[in-house]
Amino acid sequence: MRNWFVPLTVLGLSGIGLFCASERGRKGLHAMFERLATEGPGEVNRFLDEQLKAIQNTLDRLAEALEEQDA
Repeated sequence: MRNWFVPLTVLGLSGIGLFCASERGRKGLHAMFERLATEGPGEVNRFLDEQLKAIQNTLDRLAEALEEQDA
């Protein structure tokens, strides 16, 4: 995995750079920041909290399934 870390990092950063350099990417970023400015961080925080709860529920169910399988 160590041999792949730097190339994957460079690839990811270059992808982000290309996204920001394109017209469509700039429009998307502008729309996102505009939405954050109008709705405020509260909406975003609620959305992220809901997503984290969904992830936690999935992990809990997975842990239960693995425990049942071991028993």
